[in-house]
Amino acid sequence: MKFQLSAALVGLAATVVSAQDIQSGPFTLHIKGTKSNTEIDGYAVSCHAGAAIEGLCYAEGVAVPSNSITYYFNYTGYNQVGDDQVGSLIWNEPYTDENGNPASVEQEMGLVYQPNSNVAAPLFGFSQDIFSVGFDSEGELFGYDYYDDAKFVAGQPPTDYTPKAYYQWAVCWQYFTGYYYQSVAWVQNGAPHNPTCEPVVITKVDI
Repeated sequence: MKFQLSAALVGLAATVVSAQDIQSGPFTLHIKGTKSNTEIDGYAVSCHAGAAIEGLCYAEGVAVPSNSITYYFNYTGYNQVGDDQVGSLIWNEPYTDENGNPASVEQEMGLVYQPNSNVAAPLFGFSQDIFSVGFDSEGELFGYDYYDDAKFVAGQPPTDYTPKAYYQWAVCWQYFTGYYYQSVAWVQNGAPHNPTCEPVVITKVDI
C-alpha cells in the first residue's frame, strides 16, 4: 500500500534515522516456535496498521521476496552487548513523492504497550520511542536493556549497568490500532497475559 507522506513526516523520519550511521541488510526474519508441538514456522511481514504505520505480523510458509518482508539494521557501533551491536530494526515505508514517483522512507521499530497487559506489539512508524535490538552471533534477534529492576533495593540507586540481551519474543493474536493480527510480540516478564501467545525465536536470513 502506498501513502502520500507529507514533507514534514519525511523530514522527521530522516532526522530519527540519522543518528544511526551504519546499516546492515537486507534480510528477512525467520520465526520459529520453541514448543515441542509448535506449528509456527514462517517469517515476519510488515502489515498495515494505520497511515504510515505498520505492524510486524507473522506469515506461514516460505518467504517470497518483496518489500513487505525485507528489513535492515541500523547502528552506531558504540552500543553493544558483548561483541554484538545494538541499534534499530528498520523497514522501508513506500510512498509516492511530490512528483508522483515511487519512493520510500526508513521507519524504526518501537513497542506499543497496553495498560492491562504485559504483552507489547512492535510497530514501525515515526515515533521517537524506539525499541533497541540487536542480533547475536547466531543471528537471533534480541531486545536490549542495561538494568534490571528486579534487583532494585529501596533507596539504593542501581550500580550494575552492564548491557544485557533479552529474548522475550512471542507470536500472539493482538489487537492494536484497530486491527487484529497474528503478529510478533514482546512479553515484558513472566507468563504472557494474552493466552494466544507462543514463544518464538526470530533469526535474520540475509538476502
